[in-house]
Amino acid sequence: MKVRRFTLDVLAKLNNESFVNIEIQVQNTYEYEKRCLYYWAKLYEQQLTSGKKYKTLKPAICIHILNFNFFKHKEHFFTKIKTLDIDTKYIFSNDFQLYFLEVPKIPDQYYNELDKWMHFFKGASKETVMAMQTPEIEKAFNTLEYISQDPIARAKYEARRKYELDYNTDMDGAREEGLQIGFTKGFQNGKNEGEQLGFVKGKDEGVQLGFAKGKLEIAKNLLVNHFSIEMISKITDLPISEIEKLKNT
Repeated sequence: MKVRRFTLDVLAKLNNESFVNIEIQVQNTYEYEKRCLYYWAKLYEQQLTSGKKYKTLKPAICIHILNFNFFKHKEHFFTKIKTLDIDTKYIFSNDFQLYFLEVPKIPDQYYNELDKWMHFFKGASKETVMAMQTPEIEKAFNTLEYISQDPIARAKYEARRKYELDYNTDMDGAREEGLQIGFTKGFQNGKNEGEQLGFVKGKDEGVQLGFAKGKLEIAKNLLVNHFSIEMISKITDLPISEIEKLKNT
């Protein structure tokens, strides 16, 4: 298990010898999709030590539990990605598997085991957990309760929570400053320096939150500057369909 800023990684090996990496990501980060692919590639590549043959490679499965909306084109919280033939839908290999679970998208009611786990990840109350009648989730909930009673673990949690709050505050300040400098100087005056300052200071996991007003105008400016529709959607939080309409007007 490895903990990073706003990230928890758990590496496991299943009974069928498949390797699974579970990542809990609290905040969005820049170019997250490429990062997911890179982590999967490392998980697969590291199996092939010196002297081993390709046939010894086992499936590498990456599960990403996200506390933010990542796939703008769909409403359901569960996304499964594999390699397949686009025409025939034939799966090329089961060795490549990516799973994404977006916590903010979970339904108010739970209908299956996966829904129940998602409610647990979102912070379900003890009453809700007991009503689920799922022993595995009850065990996980009781384990968390036990850990929370440990004064050392509690102190670490509070310190981490304070760090997260401070970081978000700093990012908000940097975002506002970056947007003001970057978009005012970059897009109004056409200066590369301003554009660079805006993105360097305002990017990472939250640039889109600074666009509460004027999203359409910002999207238009980004289109003029030849940004891709997908990147504009990530920056402005606008749906891809709306950006495509802007492009065609």
